[in-house]
Amino acid sequence: MRLDGLDDFERRIAAHLADRAAVLHRDLADLVAIPTGFNHTPGLDRTRDWFADRLAVLGASIELVPGDPRPGWLDVMRSPDTDPPEAASIPPTLVARRPAGDGRTAVCSLLCGHLDTVHDPAGPFRALSEPVDGVARGPGAMDMKGGLVVALAALETLEALGRRLDWSMVLVSDEETGTWFGHRALVETVPGHDIGLVFEPMPATGGLVVERMGSGTFMIEARGRSAHVGRAFGEGRSAVVALARAIVAVSELADPARGRIVNVGPMHGGAAANAVPHHARCWGNVRYADEEARVGLETELRAVIADLDRRLASESDDPATLRIETGFLRGAKPTTPETLALAERVRSVSEDLGESLPFVSTGGACDGNDLQAAGLPTIDTLGVRGGGMHRPDEHVDLASLVDRATLVAILLHRLDRDGFGERPGSDRPIP
Repeated sequence: MRLDGLDDFERRIAAHLADRAAVLHRDLADLVAIPTGFNHTPGLDRTRDWFADRLAVLGASIELVPGDPRPGWLDVMRSPDTDPPEAASIPPTLVARRPAGDGRTAVCSLLCGHLDTVHDPAGPFRALSEPVDGVARGPGAMDMKGGLVVALAALETLEALGRRLDWSMVLVSDEETGTWFGHRALVETVPGHDIGLVFEPMPATGGLVVERMGSGTFMIEARGRSAHVGRAFGEGRSAVVALARAIVAVSELADPARGRIVNVGPMHGGAAANAVPHHARCWGNVRYADEEARVGLETELRAVIADLDRRLASESDDPATLRIETGFLRGAKPTTPETLALAERVRSVSEDLGESLPFVSTGGACDGNDLQAAGLPTIDTLGVRGGGMHRPDEHVDLASLVDRATLVAILLHRLDRDGFGERPGSDRPIP
């Protein structure tokens, strides 16, 4: 890390965080040891409480906003004849607010992260390993418990150095499954803030993501009529065949060159090879580059299934039937002038610290999509360096905890000092 591009206060930020490297490592180990995958309620509650305690020490007010139920069709079920799964626990969203309280007009930042991971809480991958060459493995160490440590360390450092700023933090519990539970709480926190900062990990190639595709989910269900394959095959109506035709039809809507991705999986249908299956379902995911592509894809998915359902009806007096459910919750996150201006501010800090910061795009989606769709210029890859995201070898470069916390703390300091967009600097005295 280079320090010659920093002012005196920014050098104090860097020195303070360098001295706290061991604390950041310990915080990460504590968080990684709490399982938060698969909507694991005890782990999510413990992690949420951990952050609530630390944020309250900084003077933040803490609110737990009740979550909203998500559509039942999202649950992957093999058959409608089996008992439905137990209703999922609906976790709350933590919203912490800390105004500086001095009455000055200033940039108010909304920091955002997620507590959940994709790792099985009962699986063998459950702790942060001892580092080897500065790299440690652990579930969620990269995505995004490392990023949460970065955000908290930046805020704690500014507070320790006497730099009181206006900020809020939102911590959702189900980002990995689409933020259905926490979506309302997330977007309702946006008013009153000027920028959004999300702590997803850095891209594998480095740099800063400034553009993301949107993401949606769909479910197609086919219902037919069961029959014995050998004795009454002609009396059956195969739901699996109907679903297979539907899968082929919707897959033809994919056109990656135009920013339209359609993927199907998982699929379930039938119970025995010698019975015509009376029920089948599949679940799919779509990605879209902009709002026009989103509207077009959702409309066309529904139209394709409705058209195929009519064709099935024309082929038989007692046909298999099809229906589709869609949930396109996350809009695309294009590069807007405001987002690009915020990205340039991040790049300026990074370059002053001796790191280049190219801008990149990705097909992935995150809570940054939701914040920007709600009107907030947002940057969403301020977390750690690492690799193996969502895999049992997920790992983090421990040095990036200090590096990224330093970048974020200096960014917040400069935004308050210099302003952003139409919001002027606060003229607060620098300690």
